[in-house]
Amino acid sequence: MNCPCGIEKSYEECCGTLHEGQSKALTAQELMRSRYSAFVKEKINYIGDTHIPGTTDFDASEAEQWAKNSNWKGLEIVKTQAGEEGDNFGVVEFKALYSDAKDENHFIHHEIAKFKKLEDTWYYEDGQIVGHEPIKRAIPKVGRNEPCVCGSGKKYKKCCGK
Repeated sequence: MNCPCGIEKSYEECCGTLHEGQSKALTAQELMRSRYSAFVKEKINYIGDTHIPGTTDFDASEAEQWAKNSNWKGLEIVKTQAGEEGDNFGVVEFKALYSDAKDENHFIHHEIAKFKKLEDTWYYEDGQIVGHEPIKRAIPKVGRNEPCVCGSGKKYKKCCGK
């Protein structure tokens, strides 16, 4: 079975070594992937430990609830900027696909995450959620008192708007 991060290796060969402290992420993207896998595997301490030192806005209990109450469906890396070996910063745009615990509602967590390397260790610095564009109407809204769109000659509220 492949690692939850999407790499075609087993969890034990991939993110498991990072979660257990046997190795360190070599790139910002590798850290991003391991953080996603940590949510899937409910390794909340790893999520907290990979925040940049001094982070005060991480709520472990909130992260644990999100991890436990979600069915994780996959990770899509949209774009990576820098964050390779030799760099000390990186940006990873990603989409984490998940559903609620009952698998009824499906969601996409789309984020542009910033990472920083301090003394040979990559950390998550912060991220910005990518919002969705507003829904636009395909046709203009018909008012209640306007003529019905069906051409009956009646007001919309007395015809198709009933």
